[in-house]
Amino acid sequence: MSSTRPPLKVRTKLALAFGSLSLLVLTVAILSLVALDQAAGSFASYVNGLNSRATVLGHVLTAVDARAVSARNLVLVSKPADLDAEHKQVVAAHEEVQRELRRLVSMSRADEDSTEAQALIAELARVEEQYSVVALAIVDLALKEQRDAAITKMNDGCRPLLAKLLKI
Repeated sequence: MSSTRPPLKVRTKLALAFGSLSLLVLTVAILSLVALDQAAGSFASYVNGLNSRATVLGHVLTAVDARAVSARNLVLVSKPADLDAEHKQVVAAHEEVQRELRRLVSMSRADEDSTEAQALIAELARVEEQYSVVALAIVDLALKEQRDAAITKMNDGCRPLLAKLLKI
């Protein structure tokens, strides 16, 4: 006796085909959602990590430039009102450098993925510490109207450190 199976009805064939296609679409949809979640996580990591640190670094460098320009201007001006205005700008820029640098350092410590970035930021903080001492000494000399000494300190001490700071 041979057992022969009766042929499937068209209705059954259509139901199986539709079920298979539905399962295939569901699988593609699930895989797409997983890939989209991974892409969103990577983008959030970029925005909250690397891009955020780069933005703060830009703020640090802008403030460093503003402080350098104001310190130079302080050495060049001679009117008391101009001295006072430039001194206020130097102080404000210095405070911004310190604030943004602290923010950058704390951001780098929170990012455990990049030891290279942490090392660069630590080097930046080290050079900035040296540079700020020299820059504030130049400001002090300019306020005491010791322009020649301030210019000498600017050329010998400040410019090389500023170049090193901006190279990092």
